[in-house]
Amino acid sequence: MLQTASRLVLLVAVTWGCSANRASVPRVTINAKAPSARRAAPLVAPAHASAPRSELRVGTSGDYAPFSVRDAAGAVTGFDAELAGKLAHDLGFQPTFVPFHWSELGERLVSGAFDVVMSGVTWQPTRAVSGYMTRAVARGGPCVLGDTAAPRIAVNRGGVLEGWARTRYPDRELISVEQNTSLPELLTQGRVGAIVTDSFERRAFERPGFAVHCEPALSRKVYWVGPARSHELGERIDAWLGANTARVQASQQRWFGERQRLDATTHLVDLIARRFAFMPLVAALKVAHALPIEDLPREREVLADVGHSAQRMGLPQRPAIELFALQIELSKAVQRRTSEASSLDLSTQIRPALSELGERILRAVVAARAEHKLAELSLVDLDLLSPWLVPEERQRLLESLRALADG
Repeated sequence: MLQTASRLVLLVAVTWGCSANRASVPRVTINAKAPSARRAAPLVAPAHASAPRSELRVGTSGDYAPFSVRDAAGAVTGFDAELAGKLAHDLGFQPTFVPFHWSELGERLVSGAFDVVMSGVTWQPTRAVSGYMTRAVARGGPCVLGDTAAPRIAVNRGGVLEGWARTRYPDRELISVEQNTSLPELLTQGRVGAIVTDSFERRAFERPGFAVHCEPALSRKVYWVGPARSHELGERIDAWLGANTARVQASQQRWFGERQRLDATTHLVDLIARRFAFMPLVAALKVAHALPIEDLPREREVLADVGHSAQRMGLPQRPAIELFALQIELSKAVQRRTSEASSLDLSTQIRPALSELGERILRAVVAARAEHKLAELSLVDLDLLSPWLVPEERQRLLESLRALADG
């Protein structure tokens, strides 16, 4: 990226963060060897089919239908397993699935146990500060099977759903289990009154007589590249996903029974939502360190650089500046009204993550304009922002995005 754009990204990040049936796949080897050094593979498959392929270690739980299911023989199938085979082939790798338990996922990723996790991983701010989380490949939401008023509820240990359940049902007895696939049996046997799953896994867990209640589909499933290969591998996987949306949607149809939107505008809104998701954490950290929310001189500098970068990137300057100014304003509003305690560090973890998001948002704007779809955005398309922005704020952001439409 141009020097000015890079400078812009850093400044935007600092301001926002500190002031603002089923198709089968070939059986693959299950291996948990320590990582080894390797050179970057080409963006496409080797020209000769017989050329040696380097190993791509893919973390998989094997217990999360329809993303990753391991059979008695050790073969792994599912939506993510299928796509792992396809993208590995195209990028010149040989995939090897490495098993993990959800309760140890983050620790093992950081330690280098696998190159990328492809197993129904949900994007979260606390995860996004380590490695690289790709563009979304699916979208769903939490579901409760059974009696939502039950005193005892079971949930998989260590996953995103456990955190959701503890927040949603603080007054209940929560039973966390290591074996996710054991949840339906607990409900059938009456050992718990309800189990927590999601809209994807629901079909695998439903039984006759189970009541079902699902939340809005605001959670995004992504692929999580480990820190050791985040820059080299993360962007390559992202590029592959962006260039192969039809193939990803075909896999969605096979495994989810539906095709979900994966266009550039959907990706842009997702990235903006990721940035807002950091704001409650930033607010709590600012309070803890007695830092101000607002820094007007820095904001003016950021917007000046936005104008220069917009011109260099072929974007209309005025609407680009207005979009960034609005995001700064709304970020400060979110910080003023919400706060979420976190063990993350503002300088060494959150700011770098926001810096990366800033760059990706700029790229996504360019891509969305190239698809000529920004003018067609509606308020419904911005529902991912509803946890942080009120309807009036989402409407303002919608109008700002539409103003960037290529016309």
